[in-house]
Amino acid sequence: MRIAFLFIAYCCSYVYGGCNFRADKHTQRFQDQMKTWKIFEKQLTVSSGALTYSVGICKSPINATDSSAIIQQGTNISNVLGRMDRVNLVGTDNWILLTYENGDPYINICDNSSRTASIMFSCGPNMNNISILQEQTDSDTHCNYMFQLQVPEMCPIVKKVEDKLSGGAIFLIIFFSVATAYLVIGGTYLHVKRGARGLDRIPNLEMWRKLGQLSADGCDFCCRCERATPRAGYLLEESGLDYRGDDDILSP
Repeated sequence: MRIAFLFIAYCCSYVYGGCNFRADKHTQRFQDQMKTWKIFEKQLTVSSGALTYSVGICKSPINATDSSAIIQQGTNISNVLGRMDRVNLVGTDNWILLTYENGDPYINICDNSSRTASIMFSCGPNMNNISILQEQTDSDTHCNYMFQLQVPEMCPIVKKVEDKLSGGAIFLIIFFSVATAYLVIGGTYLHVKRGARGLDRIPNLEMWRKLGQLSADGCDFCCRCERATPRAGYLLEESGLDYRGDDDILSP
């Protein structure tokens, strides 16, 4: 009967690496996400005073002989804070909390319950240094150990915006480059070959002057509404009086 129960419990759990996760569709994506981390199935070490913690991310530390996940060691002290055969996992898009349960029991404190240890994973670049947020000491009577570790893979992906020149900017660059080359090369040629000075060094100066005048005439023709000359059949002085006779006006 006991063997059958253990078999059913094993089949109903999700096992990856060394962690025996509870079967939970809500945390399945967190389990899959952890598989892609570089620190997955790695070991880290952190010290606090005279105590040293060997922390495995779904992996037993090197000095472990069973399914231990986090081991606390000190002078004449060695405690297992949690094992991989009982793992709880919760999280959001910003953090994931991995809890190892079934550690060595406390003695005369914390109701003699089993030790548990949690690792808080959050976004950050420093994945090689694990910090201690909470531990059970003489001055700190917390019954749960808490560690924090930064994981770069949890940071949101920031898309790089490529700086591209627009078509107008490219046109202006080409235009001013050609114009500059035209003026520099043409002006140098006229100065060296013909001894031109001042504005005479502008290449094709007369053409540009005529072009400017023609452009002005075109704008004047298209945009002006009033005529500069009087209509046919009228001859007006500046005073506005008509000095011609009626016969002149009626004559063909």
